[in-house]
Formats: sequence, structure tokens, C-alpha cells
Amino acid sequence: MSGIYQRLDSGRHQLRRLSLSPGDLHDPICGTLETVSLGEHPKYEALSYVWGVDISPTPMVLDGTNVPITQNLDSALRHLRHGHGQLSRLLWVDAVCIDQSNPVERAEQVKLMDRIYRSASTVLVWLGPAADDSDVIMRSIQRFNKQHWQTYDFQVGFMEMMYRSWFTRIWVIQEFLLGKNPRIGCGTIWVPWVSFLYAWADAGVKDDAIAREYKKQFSEAVMETFQPSWLQQVAHPTTESKPTSSGLILSRLQDAFEENYPQLLGFDSESELLSNIEKNPTLWSARYDVMRHCQYESPTAKAYWKKLELRRVVPIQYHNFLWHSRGTLRNRKSLSFVSILKGTMNLRSTDPRDKIYGILGLVSEEARESIPVDYEIGPEWTFVPTMEHIIKHEPDGLALLGFLWRTRPFKLSIPSWVVDFTISADTADSHSPVLLRGSCANASWKWAQDAQISNDHTTLSTSGLSFGRVKELVHFAEGDLQAYLKQFREIQSLVSRECPLSEPLWRTLIGVHNTGEAALDPEEPLRQHFEVLIGASDSETESITPVAHAYKMFEDNILPIVRGRTFFVTDKGFAGISTPAVRQGDTIGFIFGMVRPSVLRPVDPGDIGVKMEVVEEGIQFHRVTAFAYVGCHNRQEFRQLEKDGLPDWTKHFCFRNMDVIKFYII
Repeated sequence: MSGIYQRLDSGRHQLRRLSLSPGDLHDPICGTLETVSLGEHPKYEALSYVWGVDISPTPMVLDGTNVPITQNLDSALRHLRHGHGQLSRLLWVDAVCIDQSNPVERAEQVKLMDRIYRSASTVLVWLGPAADDSDVIMRSIQRFNKQHWQTYDFQVGFMEMMYRSWFTRIWVIQEFLLGKNPRIGCGTIWVPWVSFLYAWADAGVKDDAIAREYKKQFSEAVMETFQPSWLQQVAHPTTESKPTSSGLILSRLQDAFEENYPQLLGFDSESELLSNIEKNPTLWSARYDVMRHCQYESPTAKAYWKKLELRRVVPIQYHNFLWHSRGTLRNRKSLSFVSILKGTMNLRSTDPRDKIYGILGLVSEEARESIPVDYEIGPEWTFVPTMEHIIKHEPDGLALLGFLWRTRPFKLSIPSWVVDFTISADTADSHSPVLLRGSCANASWKWAQDAQISNDHTTLSTSGLSFGRVKELVHFAEGDLQAYLKQFREIQSLVSRECPLSEPLWRTLIGVHNTGEAALDPEEPLRQHFEVLIGASDSETESITPVAHAYKMFEDNILPIVRGRTFFVTDKGFAGISTPAVRQGDTIGFIFGMVRPSVLRPVDPGDIGVKMEVVEEGIQFHRVTAFAYVGCHNRQEFRQLEKDGLPDWTKHFCFRNMDVIKFYII
């Protein structure tokens, strides 16, 4: 390999260009490398693709030498090369144009990446070979057939395409954003990037034919169970069905029909429907089996849930991020780390350092200069200067820590104020605090931020408030609904005793859903549902009619917040929910600019192996160990202050008697 790669002159901004020889699809892949300087404006197209891990059984012949390449690259080059009798195709392909065995060269070429992609005549985005009816999807995009984009079949096919690896990798972002007029290819069909993003918007953002078809089939299947033919079949069951909870049945019916479902099914009220369920348990258990099949197991249901799961694979805001960022960068403006990381948080890289190196071409020159590119150091020494730059230069920088957080060893050498850039904001992870917001502490107050990083890069000193030390904890137990309800009743007693000013428990238990329409409704329907749920409703009628709503509130609003997490009260009378690592004695602190309250644990730097240049007497150091939602003590006043533009945080009941204190986070 050493004979192929001659040393590049970084001072002249040199790179290697691949001349890909023509050939038919199954011919050996051959090519040559030549060294060119960006200052000479060389002609080439840049390839954007995902390497993959599987090595092709047939090596590439590069300058007469067999060079192993991945199957993904093998497939891309076979589809890209011109046919016999035509000219070689001039490409820049990172896997073969960079000596991947030379970490110094890799680092130098990473610094040039923005110029490499800006200088290419076009960027070729390779999604992979044709599969799963991708040719049908690509031809529809090629023809700009917007009417077809609204159909169920197109949206299922497009969803399958979105699961391809290109949409999940960090390196491809700057390749796509910096390139001139990117073209997107799958199999033998290539389309302009604008057409592809328009189809993405219609099929994945603006319109949801999959959800429509899912709800249609779900409701039709339930209605079918009221037809004589189905009833006659159930009258002679082949297997015995276990009785199903009436609350679960009502909840599923509400999913199928939303409002007015008793009347749609021929009942005058929910009370009459509930009575029918209790009188005919075998019949309704059979109906429930049908509902469950249609909700989770039918082909349409699987497509529906697969599309929802896509949100955990491809960032929700990815489409908008790509669209708007191209415009920003084409105007020769740079992007902030915060905007990039929020827009791309689910994307992955094989090397943890590439989560930063892969986006350096999008940030300012000042940012690039502050972050050394070095593949011979550990990832943490890339993350520390990156976070330091973000805190110093980006107004929303501290908020990243409460957004991209997952539990980490307490004695980890990396400072606890540094984001682990390899993780994503996963709502299903109990250690992620992304759903723990919706209270007064999470509002956009005008905090006076004064964050500073010590010269030895170990300590973040910053101002904030304290909600007190954790006095008692209740770990939410995994179990059925009744197990949770038992804990909710115990917690209500705890809150009334220790935190009499705290908001109603139902508000604390729904976290981020406090920002939704139901929670903002002056009639407080969620309060009524919660009272039914825990058996606190005095009205016999009320205890019957909203049963389905109560079950749905638990499943949709409460369970995602409490599952795997911990309820706490503090010695200052505040109550809330924390990610699991909280302990008694921890401080619930609010660091100005961090958006979410953090759980801070006192620590001696020496005990965790942190060496400091200077340690002042009397300083109490902390480490961030978790994040929390803290309940508001006067939500009515807070809402009024929100309407007034949150002019002064000291006017709010929760904060007005608090002293600003200095935290030292290591």
C-alpha cells in the first residue's frame, strides 16, 4: 500500500483524485490515483456514501495493486463508472483517496474536508443498490409525481428507503450540505437533491398516508366485529379467551375511533358500553384480540409502528435541518455546534471522534481552530475542547448537557460538564432527561449567565439556584397499572406532608406534557382523568364515563415520564422526578443557561483522580449525576409571567426568595 500513497503537501492543499476506469457492471474495478492541488481547481465529483463493515470478496485494482474495499463502495463504483468505450470518471472517494493507515494524513485531510466538497463539481449521494421497490420510488421522484407521493404505497416504500444507512451517519452531513447541486442515487436512478427533499417533506413530514390507512383499517376491523357473521363465528370459539380489563378495551376503542365511539358502536353512552363489556367478557375478549392484531400485528400496523420507530433512527428535524442549512452555508455563513447537534443528534459514527470531526466543515474558522484534529488521542480530548468552545461562544451551549445526557461512571475522568457527543436524546431511555421539562424552571427566563472554564480545563464555575437537597426518594417500580397507582397514592401523601406548596401530583407525573393542549385547558381534563385513575373521584358518573380517558392518560402521558425514574422531595419543599442516578443528599440545582435542573453530588477532586492547578480553600465541588423535573409552586402566576414575556425571574414565586449561588462543577 505504501507504493500507492505518496506524501501529500498540506501547505499546498493537496489531495488525491481517483480516475475510475470504464467497465461493465461485473468487470473488475480498476483505477489510478493522481495528486492534485485544490488551488489549481481540479475537476472531480465527490462521492458521499456509507463505508459499511463487510469487505467485498473482489478487491479493487488501484494503480496495479489489489486494494480491499467494502461491499458498499464496490457497489457504488460499479454503478458509477462509465461503460466501455467512454472516458474514465474522475472522483474523490475518501476510502481510497486518503491513506487510512496514516492518522496524520487523515487528520490533515479532515481539516480540508469543507474545501474538498465545496470544490467538487457535484456531490454524488449513493444510497445503495435497488431493493424494496426503490426503483418505483425513485422514478416517482424523478417525475416529480406529487400526487403519487400522497399514497400509502409510496410512503411505505419511501420509509424503507429512509432506513438505509446513509441517513444515519454523521460524515454525510457536510458532504451533502457543502456540495454543489448534489444528486441522490439508488440503483441506476439518480435525482436532484431538491426533488428528493420535496418528496421527503410530502411523504414524511406534511402528509401521513400510513397513519390514515392504519386508523382506517383499525376502525373498520372493530366495526366488523359487530356484524352477524363475526358474532356467529365467535359464538363457537375454538379456544378459550381470558377476560380482558374493561379499561384496556375502552382505551383501545378510543384509539380506533377517538371521540364519540360509544355512539358509533350503537351505545347511548360509555356507561352502557361499559355495562355491555362486563356482561359479555368472552365476546369482548375476542374483540380485544382483533383490536390488538390490527393495532400491532397486521402489515399496515407494522408499517405504522416502523415509521414511528424511524424517529429514533433518523432525527425528527433532519429534513428541515438539511434544507435550511444548505441555504445558510451557500450564503457563506457558518452553523453553530448547537444547531448542528440538535438537528443531527441520532446520527452515528464508527469512531467517536468523528461525531465532531465529521461536522467541522460546517462551523466557523474560529471553532475549527479551537478543536485539534488528532486520531491518536482519546475521544474525551476531542469532546473537552469542543464543549469548552460551545460554552464560551454559543448562548445555548450549556443546555446541550441536559439534552444529550446518559448515565456515566461517577469516577470517569472526563468532566461531568462535558457532553458525550456520541449519544442521542432517546425518549425511551430512563436516563435521558429529554421528557423532563414543562415546568417554570424550563422556561426562557433571562438568566445572567457567567459560565467560565478553569485554565486547566477541569472546572466549570457558574451561577445558579438551589431547590434544596434530596430528602426522600421513591423509585418507580416496574409493574402493572395497579403497582403504579399504589405508588402514586403513597407519593401524594409524601408530597402533602413534605411539599405542601408543590403543584398537583398529576402535573409532576406528566412532565413535558404540561406544554400540551390538554394540560393547558382551564377545565383541567387531565386532573379529572387522574382522579378517576387513582380512585379519588367522588362522582359515580365521573368514575364511569372517563375510564378510557384515564387509561389513555396513564399510557400516553404518565408512563413515558415515570418508567425507570425516581420521585424525590427536597428539604426546601420542592418535589419532582429525576433520572435514576439521584441519591439522598444530592443537590437539585439549576445552573443558569442549562434549561433543566441538574442533580449535583458533592465530591472531593482527589477522590476521583482529578488533578487541578489551583484549588481555593472552602470551595465545594460537585459532579453532575442526573437531571430532573421540578414541580412549580404557582403555575397560575408563572403562566401570567409567560404572557408578559418572562421579564424578571426574581418575580416568580418559586425563585423570589432564592439566593444566587456559585457552583463549581468538575
